[in-house]
Amino acid sequence: MMIKVLWAAAAATLSAAPLVAASYRTPVPTTFESRGADRRAIEAVLETYTKAVSTKNQALFETLLLNKAVPFSGIPVAQHAGSTLVDTARYEDFRKGVFDGEPFIQRFQDVHIAQDGELAQVSLVFVNSTAKEQIWGWKTMQLVKVGGQWKIAAEFFTGHE
Repeated sequence: MMIKVLWAAAAATLSAAPLVAASYRTPVPTTFESRGADRRAIEAVLETYTKAVSTKNQALFETLLLNKAVPFSGIPVAQHAGSTLVDTARYEDFRKGVFDGEPFIQRFQDVHIAQDGELAQVSLVFVNSTAKEQIWGWKTMQLVKVGGQWKIAAEFFTGHE
């Protein structure tokens, strides 16, 4: 009974609130899907990414980064109970695993690219294949356009066997 009274009071308050039409200088886009030359340039970054890690070309890979201090980390799929700290400055761990570890071939699938001006977000599924196994994960990347070039400013990923 009390919940019905509270719900009715909340509904009455909301219906009495005046609706304010938003007026923005720049209208909110109906989609942020990247298109045209920027999308092709971001896709080229992704192609270079898989080429660099699959051929263990660290120098090529690092040309894609805004700098080596960008947030870059694997996120555990199942967090430990009570854990509230996630260290995101882990590029060195990634670098060692990819460029000093066992060779693998990487491919991307289910790629989504959203963009607003000089900021883009990519989400995708990656698959790493070796002679012995395959692993996959979900990856998100933030890219910024600097000097006409798209650079990776952050990357977070999961991993599954």
